[in-house]
Amino acid sequence: MTPEEFRTRTRFNRREILDFSEGRLIEGNSSGPRLPRSLLLPFHEVAEIRWDPAAGSGRIAAVRRNQIDDWFYACHFLGDAVMPGCWGVDALWQCLRFFAAWRGIADCDKELGMGGVSFFGQIRPHDRVIRYLVDVLEIESRDGETLLTGKGSVSVDETPVYSASSVQIGTAFWQSDGGTAPRVESRVSMLENALSYDEFSSRRHFSQQEVLAISQGTLVADAPEEFGLLPSSLMLEIGEVHELSYDPVSGTGRILASRKTGPEDWFYPMNGGAKPTALIVDGVWQLLGLFLAWRRNIGTGRALGVERVEVFDRVRPGDWKLVYDVSVVKAAQEGSRSGAFVVADARVFAGGHPILECSGARVGCQRGIRYSDYPLRSGSAFGGPLKIRNSEDMHESIDRR
Repeated sequence: MTPEEFRTRTRFNRREILDFSEGRLIEGNSSGPRLPRSLLLPFHEVAEIRWDPAAGSGRIAAVRRNQIDDWFYACHFLGDAVMPGCWGVDALWQCLRFFAAWRGIADCDKELGMGGVSFFGQIRPHDRVIRYLVDVLEIESRDGETLLTGKGSVSVDETPVYSASSVQIGTAFWQSDGGTAPRVESRVSMLENALSYDEFSSRRHFSQQEVLAISQGTLVADAPEEFGLLPSSLMLEIGEVHELSYDPVSGTGRILASRKTGPEDWFYPMNGGAKPTALIVDGVWQLLGLFLAWRRNIGTGRALGVERVEVFDRVRPGDWKLVYDVSVVKAAQEGSRSGAFVVADARVFAGGHPILECSGARVGCQRGIRYSDYPLRSGSAFGGPLKIRNSEDMHESIDRR
């Protein structure tokens, strides 16, 4: 279709979304704006897209048809299939990117940030329809740059599961004063034997081989029945953990980790030669999940949200290493009947320069929510509310910061 036809449409079907992601939908625009392709395609249809010039606001509603064999269910997590929360975050950003292209705003394709992100539900293999909704609140243009701001939500089969009070993209990244990346040194470790649970919880670092073993469930020989999980295969974002520390008096700690990156990484060909920003945020959540397991909290980890994400640049194939510097600001240990949670701030660097910062990233640990019989249809095969037993304590701790 012509660019003029594209901008007059209010709906786009599955074939058209696929063509847009491949650069084929709009005539003469093969190198223009597009969505991530293949495994990273965020949604299959745009059910509604509109703009009210008088009010200066708009809306985009997109739909993903969930499949029981979607690729991420096999590796997130082994023994507990659940859609990664980061893909919901990414889809909200991609909704705004599609909206900017539909409005004819050139080069407005950079994820700048997100705020007030809350996960209060989950998406499972037997759920059917995922709906992403972004209300576009403002389009600002100044000094040749444009900023789009909206608020978003995600629902599954008409049940709300995620929300974000602020979603932003623009034509230029934020400037950073995040300083330089901390120095990390890799440790060579020949993993020959599994660790005991006591050895695991007393360690202060984990090699790449050990992190892989955690993701496969083989590192700890006498692990509790609901030992914390890490994603495996394509979804594992942790390469090596260089430092783990915790002060039980103050409830604070630190996690310093890194991940090698390079041209061979699987996501670059599908995302215009850049690492999906949402995967970097997921790396922070994965580290917090590992922290809860390391602190001997029994149960299954779930990302609960983040107060604010600010993005300063993209990760490219030439950025040889990602460094995560995570500051734990509050950690609550589980009681006999309650869950556990951790709240942290994080800085992420690539090739030595700042990529993004997170404030108030949150992960919880709960018992009895694991879907260990995938792909069988059972009570755990469907998503639903995440019942955070000590959520009041969690929110009070955040408010006191």
